[in-house]
Amino acid sequence: MERSEYQNKIQDERLDRVEKAVNEIKDNHLVHLQTDMTKVGTDVDWLKRFFWIIATASIGGLIAALINLIISLK
Repeated sequence: MERSEYQNKIQDERLDRVEKAVNEIKDNHLVHLQTDMTKVGTDVDWLKRFFWIIATASIGGLIAALINLIISLK
């Protein structure tokens, strides 16, 4: 009987250490992860602007080429 009680005591100590580590991670690191994820989400804005600049220039070039083609056919 003593042996099983001793093993349970060791298991209880291990569980206490794990719970403390989980609480420390939850309290300290999750907040930093959330702010880092937000920063990544807002850093993509330059890519959206760049896409619209390229799309506008491409469509403008296509329209100019079509107008030039229509004028050259007449």
